[in-house]
Amino acid sequence: MSETVERESMEVDVLYVGAGPATLASALHLMRRIEAWNARAGNGRRRIEPPTVLVIEKSAEVGDHMLSGAVINPRALAELVPDFVEQGFPTEYVCTNDMTYVFTPKRAFRLPINLPMFKKRGYHVASLNKVAKWLAKRCEEAGVEIYAGFAGDKLLIEGGRVVGVRIGDMGVDKHGKPKPNFQPGMDIRAKVTVLGEGVRGTLAKQLISRFELDGPRPQVYETGVKEIWRVRPEKHRPGRVIHGMIVHELLNAFGGMWLYDMQDHLVSFGVVTALDSRNPFNDPHLVAQKMKTHPWMRDLLEGGELVRYGAKAIPMGGLYAQPKLYADGALLIGDAAGFCNATKLSGVHMAMKSGMLAAETIVDALATDDFTSVTLGGIAERYRTSWAFEEHWHDRNFHGSWAQGFPFFFLNEPVRMYLTDGRGLVDMPEWHAGHAAYAKLSDLPPEKRMKPKFEFDGKLTFSKEHLVQFSGAQHEVDQPSHLVVLDTNVCSDICSVEYGNPCESFCPAAVYEMVPDEQYPGRKKLFIHHENCVHCKTCDIADPYQVITWTPPEGGEGPDYTGM
Repeated sequence: MSETVERESMEVDVLYVGAGPATLASALHLMRRIEAWNARAGNGRRRIEPPTVLVIEKSAEVGDHMLSGAVINPRALAELVPDFVEQGFPTEYVCTNDMTYVFTPKRAFRLPINLPMFKKRGYHVASLNKVAKWLAKRCEEAGVEIYAGFAGDKLLIEGGRVVGVRIGDMGVDKHGKPKPNFQPGMDIRAKVTVLGEGVRGTLAKQLISRFELDGPRPQVYETGVKEIWRVRPEKHRPGRVIHGMIVHELLNAFGGMWLYDMQDHLVSFGVVTALDSRNPFNDPHLVAQKMKTHPWMRDLLEGGELVRYGAKAIPMGGLYAQPKLYADGALLIGDAAGFCNATKLSGVHMAMKSGMLAAETIVDALATDDFTSVTLGGIAERYRTSWAFEEHWHDRNFHGSWAQGFPFFFLNEPVRMYLTDGRGLVDMPEWHAGHAAYAKLSDLPPEKRMKPKFEFDGKLTFSKEHLVQFSGAQHEVDQPSHLVVLDTNVCSDICSVEYGNPCESFCPAAVYEMVPDEQYPGRKKLFIHHENCVHCKTCDIADPYQVITWTPPEGGEGPDYTGM
C-alpha cells in the first residue's frame, strides 16, 4: 500500500521477530540475565530498568509454523532451563536406540556401528510445535509480550541503522485495493531488533542485503519433507531414532532420511533433499513418496494412517556460509543466520544457543545504552568462544567437501572428520548457490529432459495436492499473492526452454503450475496456487533466475503444524 497511509506506532526496547526456539530462548534468557545483573547492581554498577520485550509471530498461534525433525540435543536447553524435565518439557521419548541404515533400491542394511554424526542417544524426540508453546509460556511468565498473527513485512531503517519493523497490511484484495476490513500494519520501533524468522527470512534478507552481511560462501539449503503416520502397534518402537542414506537418490542430490517414534503409535518420517542439484526436476516430495515404496518402509507403514504433512527448507552451508550476525540496531539468530549443524542434521540446540548469545549481548547494550555495532558486535566474540562455534568449526568444510563431487567427498571425509579437525584436504573450497547448479536441458541426455512419471497409489503414496490437506495450510484467496514473481514471461519463454520450469518440481505443495495460455496457443503461462503454500521457502531459494520472492501473507495465515 501507499507509504502515505497513516499507521499506528508503538515503541519497545527489544523486538524479536519470529517465535521459534532461537527467539524464545533469547527472550527468556534476556529477562533472567537482566534480573541477575540487577541483583549485583550498586557500587558503580548501573541498574538496568526492566525493558519492554516483544516477540511478534506471523502464525495465528505460537508454534503453528514450527516444523523440524526435532531430535533435540539438550545442551542449550539444559543451560537455559536446568530443570526442564521437571518443568514438563514436551518430550515424546528420549532416544535409547540410534541407528544408521543404508538403503539400496530393494534392500536396507543397518550399519554395525552407528556413524558419529548420527549418535542421538540421550537426545529428546519432540514436536517443535509443542516446544515453541512450552518456551512461549515461560517467556510470558517472565514478562515478555508475544503477539501472534503479526507478520513483519519491512525493516525500518533510519540514518543507516535498524529502528524497528513494519507489520504487513491486512484486508487488501488481490488487485491491491483496500477491502472494507482494511487495516494498515503498524510500525513497531525498537532500540534493538532481533531477527529469528527462520530460514530465508524476509526481513533477514533485507538486512543482509542492505548492510552487506553475506558470509564468504553462499548459503545453500536442503528441503525437508516430513510426514507423521500412525502405525500398527507391533511396528511402534519407543526410543528408536533412524537416519538413512538413500544410495540411489544420492546420485541425484545430497540428502537422506530420518525416522523416529512418537507417542500414540505415531512415527515421524522425513526426507531431506539438497537444493543445489544439477537435476532441474529435483523434487523433494517425490523422493519422499518413492522412499515409502521401499520394502523396508512399506512393511513399516502399510496398515497405518497418514496424520500430518509439511515441508521446510534447512540452511546447510555451515560456518563459511553464515552471515555477519549484527548491524547497527539489529542482530541475526537461528536459521536466519545459518545456525544448523549440517553434518548432524541438527539445529534446534544451535538456534537456542545463538539466541542466548544475543541475549547476553543485549544486556551489555541496555547497560551502556549503546545499540550500535560497537556493542552489538560483541555477539561475534561470544559466538567465537562458544561450543556452538566449536561445532560449526569442526564441520566447516562438510558442504564444501560434498560440492566437489562424489569421489572427492568420500576421499576427503575421513581426513576431514578424523585427522584434520574438520579441515580436510582443502580449506574453504569454492561452491555456488543452489539456484546456479542446474544443468540446462540441452546439456542433459534425452532421457533426462522430462519430469519423471510416478503413479501415486492413494494409500502409501500421495500427490502434492492431496498432502497439502494434511498441512493445515489456509490462506485468504482474495489477497495479493505472497509469492511475487518479478516477470512471468521468464517462466513462459525462457525457463520452460532452458530448465523445464523447475518450480513445478521443487515446490512440495503444488503451488506453481504451468497452464495453457489462452492468448497464445501453444504457449504456457504460470499460475500460482498461493493458497497451497506451506511456507517452506524452497521457491525463493531454488528458482534458477531468482525472480520468485517469498513474502509473508496476511498475519495468521499459512500451515498449521500442530504436533509437528
